[in-house]
Amino acid sequence: MRGVRRIVSVLAYPLVMAAGLITLMGLLDAGAALTWAPFATVAIVGPIVILLERIIPFRRGWMANASDYLEDSLFMVAVQVTVPFAMAWAVAFGLSTALSHHSNHFSIWPTHWPLFAQLALKVIAGDFFRYWLHRSAHTWSPLWRLHEVHHHPNKLYSTNVFRFHPIEKALQFCCDTLPFVIIGITPDVLAFYFVFYAISGLFQHSNADLRLGPLNYVFSGPEVHRWHHSRTISESNNNYAHSFVVWDLVFGTYFRPKSRVVETLGLLDPAYPRGFWQQLYAPFRRVARDIT
Repeated sequence: MRGVRRIVSVLAYPLVMAAGLITLMGLLDAGAALTWAPFATVAIVGPIVILLERIIPFRRGWMANASDYLEDSLFMVAVQVTVPFAMAWAVAFGLSTALSHHSNHFSIWPTHWPLFAQLALKVIAGDFFRYWLHRSAHTWSPLWRLHEVHHHPNKLYSTNVFRFHPIEKALQFCCDTLPFVIIGITPDVLAFYFVFYAISGLFQHSNADLRLGPLNYVFSGPEVHRWHHSRTISESNNNYAHSFVVWDLVFGTYFRPKSRVVETLGLLDPAYPRGFWQQLYAPFRRVARDIT
């Protein structure tokens, strides 16, 4: 049994990620529209990550309950889908489709590359901009007030990746998607990027006991990202990358001690509001708080 658990912990990340990309490819080959196929793919593959948390939990005290899932669902629908992501995705898809029909538009994106080479470039370049936005959110108070929403939970599991303030989500879109649409990225690359990004985020926050080994120096998986949610500031002010952890290595913010595990998670502010609506309003409270 222990051997099976070990195999699952090592292979789960690459196999589930591959399953997501293959599922999207299959849906598109079957005639599914780019406007909904990526969402359907995540709905099909995403639950596997949640199941892994139940099969091989990293810390049983971090396991989500029904109340957690309900609140995460509100964030998913209101922030990740409805406001602003669905609107942003529609704009990006519409703009990129329109531009693709005009050969004289400004385009420097290498559309002649193979699809997965374009996907790799999108992940690497998009993560560069996201890295600096995320790092700024830990050093500049106005951005931190938005980002606190994401750091509020005192346990880490897959679906609390949905917990972002809608304004911060819009800023993320302006960093990792809109610029690439303007320079000519095509809708199919965006579709595969969305699936990669979503599965990566679920794994990044997962409470599954995964062991990525050398991949911890390529991807920002749970073994790396857990430290970013530490309540100890010297630990949490690291590991800003979303998917491509190499930017943390390049800029000196990679943190993964091997002799111990992360302890307490969450914010230092004991009065931080709880509840969905309260947290949407929280950044606008007229209370001076230190960056934590």
